[in-house]
Amino acid sequence: MRVSFLTETAARAAVNAFVSYGYDADRIGRDVVTDCPSLLAVSSIERQIGFGLIERLDLSKAGGAPSRPATGPGDRPEREGAGLEGSADLTTRYLPACASA
Repeated sequence: MRVSFLTETAARAAVNAFVSYGYDADRIGRDVVTDCPSLLAVSSIERQIGFGLIERLDLSKAGGAPSRPATGPGDRPEREGAGLEGSADLTTRYLPACASA
């Protein structure tokens, strides 16, 4: 799953949230790629960050999970542009309705 946020601060908060649940998460700028299950990830983002800071949400597996586990802080692999091609922009279709509720 890949989530693009409006700010890097929100992306860092998302990584911390996913890691606190025991899942891998990589941040590339404002993008976060995680192997966290979609329902848990979306629920966590809603509670801890808010849907208003999501720019793009890709629930497909095309975004990919992190390719290898990290061995420690700061040892996250860089994955420039991985999986962005052809992914659907679900944010404009579904999230504005949720965010305004």
